[in-house]
Amino acid sequence: MSYMVFSVGSADMSHIGTLAPLVKEKLMALGSSRVTSSLILTGELAGAGIATSSWDSVDASIAGRAALYADPEAQSAFGTAGWSPIALNIGQVLGEHGNGEGAYSIGVSAESANHDLALNKQLNELVWGVASNHGVNGMRSLRAVAAGEQTGSYLNIFYTDSVDGYLAASAELSQNAEFVGFMTDNGGRITNRSINRSMG
Repeated sequence: MSYMVFSVGSADMSHIGTLAPLVKEKLMALGSSRVTSSLILTGELAGAGIATSSWDSVDASIAGRAALYADPEAQSAFGTAGWSPIALNIGQVLGEHGNGEGAYSIGVSAESANHDLALNKQLNELVWGVASNHGVNGMRSLRAVAAGEQTGSYLNIFYTDSVDGYLAASAELSQNAEFVGFMTDNGGRITNRSINRSMG
């Protein structure tokens, strides 16, 4: 089982060129298997940054984050950049498709009345089949396990080098009878989308 941790905060993004590689180096050394930094482009948190890290356990992520904030070099970099934490969200990874990298990531949040993981897998296969035909590089599916009001909801993260490609896939899905029927039958509802630019 693996988890993704999303550390959202505000900072002077002119320092991202220093901050992003430092955070990646430190968290990878502390046991994270993948670390990325992104700038939120849309929604009420537009302009904030996200440091996303992947872990084998939530305990490891908590220990790693504590060690990062205690690290003198990281403390100095955070202070210089004016990093101010806004939120910390944790999601359990349910599935992965393709290559989870790209110039952009698009997070799509949804709620479902039916939490059958087998149905979730079936839906993701359908979505990936459409998205991959529009140049989307990869997709990760998560269930929010500690994310404030979004806890219990689902999140699909799409990785792409073209937001237009993702939007074409989204438009096709909205007209796809199987997708629309699936969402209707299972009480599925998309609640939010966020477009983010990868910063390292």
